[in-house]
Amino acid sequence: MLRLSSYLLLLMLFLTACTSNSKDEQKIGEDGFPEFTQEQLQDMIKSNPKAQSQLPVQESVNQQIQILEAFLEKNPTDISTKYNLAKFYYQKYIADNLPATCQKSLSFYNNIIELQADYEEGRPYYNRMLCHLHLSDYDAALSDLDRFIAINQGRTPVNHESMRAEILFEKGEKAAACDIYQTALARYAKDSLPIHNDLLWAERCPD
Repeated sequence: MLRLSSYLLLLMLFLTACTSNSKDEQKIGEDGFPEFTQEQLQDMIKSNPKAQSQLPVQESVNQQIQILEAFLEKNPTDISTKYNLAKFYYQKYIADNLPATCQKSLSFYNNIIELQADYEEGRPYYNRMLCHLHLSDYDAALSDLDRFIAINQGRTPVNHESMRAEILFEKGEKAAACDIYQTALARYAKDSLPIHNDLLWAERCPD
């Protein structure tokens, strides 16, 4: 059984890495979800002043989804809105644990990748991978991780070996997972790129 808190942490680590070079670094709230500044929210919904005025920073994920979907209806080709909706639906899935919610996130990521495979330096592949992992589609998750690595080319600092180890372990390939996790530890020692759940991995790979 997947541990949702572990994967939420992985996503938060990734989102933090993705925004670490920006002017407004992402903050994580007490509930584990990102806290968007008003400027970031305005970027999400771009040139829709009415929506901006209706969207306080602390609105719930459901309300944010509703406003962004209303904006998307009027701007159906806006890829940045689709990307943010995909991320919000994933956050919603972490809360409700309903496969249909994760499928909704997947559908947005699928469309984004069809439109522009290298959007945001391949990050939709990484985020789609998380949905595949939750839905136990391990081969698809590994494929998305490989696509992210190929497109991103190291521009986003993320310890992808840690994620590969997690996928392989859930797939039942314990020996390979433990080997890859050692590579993740080496990357952490060299580059300080975060890993997660070291105590859990100590139990998984006692040797």
